[in-house]
Amino acid sequence: MSKKDYLSDEEQFKVILNNEEISRIKDPELRNIREKYWGLIHQAFLDEHKIPDSMIAQEFDKIKAAEMKELEDYKNHINKS
Repeated sequence: MSKKDYLSDEEQFKVILNNEEISRIKDPELRNIREKYWGLIHQAFLDEHKIPDSMIAQEFDKIKAAEMKELEDYKNHINKS
């Protein structure tokens, strides 16, 4: 993959990324974080018949908040290096 195929620093931290965008993140640690939470959101969507309608949005919000926290921790770790 050439440098121009990778997402920019700004793009890789967008709140919502699709699988194709995630695959274009250069740093494997960051890519793994984004893949993990994409998988959790996807699994919650697939399990929506087990999650009451009144709680599905809360579940998505909880997963996204955890992802944003982990991304912030990642940024802080990178900035200290």
